[in-house]
Amino acid sequence: MSFYGINHDKTTAVFYKAVHKAQGGYFSDHDRDFEYTVGAKAKSLSFDDDPDEACSCGIHFSHLNWALAFGKSWDDLAILEVRAKIKDVLLPTCSDGKVRAPEVEVIREVPLEECGLLGKFLSKRQKQ
Repeated sequence: MSFYGINHDKTTAVFYKAVHKAQGGYFSDHDRDFEYTVGAKAKSLSFDDDPDEACSCGIHFSHLNWALAFGKSWDDLAILEVRAKIKDVLLPTCSDGKVRAPEVEVIREVPLEECGLLGKFLSKRQKQ
């Protein structure tokens, strides 16, 4: 977690989630009917705890740069800051940077301007 700049204490860690922002809401790329709400918990209907499965059931999230890269081609990209219990976070064996858990707490939308050079570039592109 230190390598990727993941802030954490002994029980929880803060990660990032790329979502689509539409009609005032935040929606999953995988399931556009799944909505995230700031200040609420997002819970997966099912969770796969098999570390050999990189993409499976659960709420997927990552470090900031991975989330930005994942959604960089979207015109409606928003980055959510989410908190997960460390004991619930599954790191797949062949992870490409994302992890998953059965639930996360949505803390806030992170302004793209706070997301380094790529975030600033994406913010400027969205405004054009």
